[in-house]
Amino acid sequence: MLNLDNKIQYLKGIGPGRSQTFAKLGIITVGDMLTFFPVWYQDRKNIVSIRDAYKQPQSCIFGKIGKAYDRQLSRGLCLLYIEIFDGVSTGYARFFRKKNPYSSTDIFASIKKAFEPGTFAYIYGSTKTGNCGRFIDVDDYETVKNEKDKPLLFNRIMPVYPLTEGLNQRFIREAVKSILDSVCGLYPDVLDLIPDFGGIPRLKSSLAIQKIHYPGTLEDVENARRAFALQEFFIFESALSLSHNNIRKKRKEQRYEIQKTLFTAFKRNLKLEFTKDQKKAINDIFSDMQSLYPMNRMLMGDVGCGKTVVALSAVLLAVGSGYQTMIVAPTEILAEQHYLTVSNMLLGLSVKAVLATSLTLKKKSEREKILAGFENGDIKIAIGTHSLIEDKIKFKNLSLIVVDEQQKFGVMQKFAMSDKARSPDILMMTATPIPRSLALTVYGGMDMTAIKQLPPGRTSVKTYFLAEQSAYIKAIEELKNKNQVYIVYPIIDESDKLVLKSAEQESKKLSQTWFRDFKVGLLHGRMKSSKKNKIMLEFKNKEFDVLISTTVIGVGIDVPDVTVMIIQHAERFGLSDLHQLRGRIGRGSKQSYAYLIGDLKNEAARKRLSVMTSTNNGFKIAEEDLKMRGHGELMGTLQHGFPKFKAGDLIKDADIIEFTKNLAAKITEQDPYLSKGENAVLKSLIYKHFSDKIKFINIG
Repeated sequence: MLNLDNKIQYLKGIGPGRSQTFAKLGIITVGDMLTFFPVWYQDRKNIVSIRDAYKQPQSCIFGKIGKAYDRQLSRGLCLLYIEIFDGVSTGYARFFRKKNPYSSTDIFASIKKAFEPGTFAYIYGSTKTGNCGRFIDVDDYETVKNEKDKPLLFNRIMPVYPLTEGLNQRFIREAVKSILDSVCGLYPDVLDLIPDFGGIPRLKSSLAIQKIHYPGTLEDVENARRAFALQEFFIFESALSLSHNNIRKKRKEQRYEIQKTLFTAFKRNLKLEFTKDQKKAINDIFSDMQSLYPMNRMLMGDVGCGKTVVALSAVLLAVGSGYQTMIVAPTEILAEQHYLTVSNMLLGLSVKAVLATSLTLKKKSEREKILAGFENGDIKIAIGTHSLIEDKIKFKNLSLIVVDEQQKFGVMQKFAMSDKARSPDILMMTATPIPRSLALTVYGGMDMTAIKQLPPGRTSVKTYFLAEQSAYIKAIEELKNKNQVYIVYPIIDESDKLVLKSAEQESKKLSQTWFRDFKVGLLHGRMKSSKKNKIMLEFKNKEFDVLISTTVIGVGIDVPDVTVMIIQHAERFGLSDLHQLRGRIGRGSKQSYAYLIGDLKNEAARKRLSVMTSTNNGFKIAEEDLKMRGHGELMGTLQHGFPKFKAGDLIKDADIIEFTKNLAAKITEQDPYLSKGENAVLKSLIYKHFSDKIKFINIG
């Protein structure tokens, strides 16, 4: 008997070959096929006259079939016209087909057989008018023998599915329809656990699935989608809540006490007052660290908002209490910046910090010395890249792990970090602000703190869309005032496929023309890490005035004298990329400027760049980015291996996410192991969908 876990290769008409094609769409099992939802719908309920069909770009018509005519348009392309008459007007259905010029086979034979003169046809397609008459380019059709015969594919709303090479709409529709009729009723349901919410219809999953595939009206589609999303998000939020509760149950061994002498010296070195947001973040983190259970907190905030200082406060709480800490960054440049920042802030304090990257661990004598310092506890602060995750690195009493730019690390890497200690406190940091609905989902099992204020003395970067010549003139004005300039390109060198300016070619050209009176440097991702580090440090030390680069500077070191960033081909970058790049300037008290150069012919590009010129607020930019790119693509940049929702939409369903998060927390608090009978289905669905992710689900 067919069930949801059966492989689709055993379904009639599919087999092993076609199942591999379906696998490209993520369809492996019968259950996958059931929840392979349409991307849009064709309204075939409104059958219009042939005369009226041409008043809209796509239409449904019905009429009696007349003669067929075919002709060759070119050596490899043929066209078939089929006459259709609705009692008042005549039109033509058109079919295009490719043909091997050396073949005598009639490529339209099957269509001519279906469109037998004197029978009737329903046709859906794009309408055209020309000198030779009225045409409808056929997307789909159905023929019937008699005028009053009921069609199967018309007088209804039809689903349109994503396609891949080797599959067409008709085949996917037939495959989905066959299992809808036979196994849809088997789809599991947790509706009984969910109270009424927000006017969403109370539909069992099986009925919601049927209505999503074959709705009675377009309004039915959204109601059914929301009903299915309600259960989908509830199951996911319950998984997050269970995992979160399990983390909370593990009591940690480490205990912290604030050492005032350390913090007094630290604040003296800082020379700045904490902002209100920074103070709140420190209070949240200290409260977590001084609780009985491991901290699992996400610290979000724009580039330059002062996350590092907040994290260092947590580091000093751990170090002052006799423990070791680890600060992990995705690149050697960023790790080195953290090391320099930490070293400056710890001047006069008897706290030993070490930089551990592939470069510093390369020399055997130095490596052995560093590894011994970790193992015997002499080194209190380890700052480095993924090198710190390696098995050979062991700590004596590691209690706190800080992960910067956490979205750059995979889930398995983060799990390896947390495995370095028995029950470490974990602080994740990200400079990619994300909207509340997305944050609740991606980081639902974590506590979250956002820093939105800039430290005192920082000025917002002014952003303009300019012509290239104007941008260079303004950049030269800043250079004459002893300031520095970044110029960013989307590619390293020239490409045959892309008509774009490149970093390498433009660095040569600009150093001989516009910036011939200044020192110009070049930085890109294909350089060795040691060379990249050297160039960035030379730029910081003002050995270059202008640094021409690719997006590699998006995660770079602070250079307070850079007051201009010119971004070439700005339309080629996403909003989050542009915002991340812009965050590299305005690092000091001087007014800074971002000049965007690009092509505004594309409407999406115009929208993106207008957002950049209108606000510096990373959270607003993230909202717009989510709207423009859709949650699927953005999720890919935030989380590797994160579940894709079948019907849930992170923009449209923010209210559902918040509701199900609270409901899940309440249910898992009352039944921590979901051992009650009424929660059995929920428990089985969590383990079915998340058994491979459950232990990682709280690792941001």
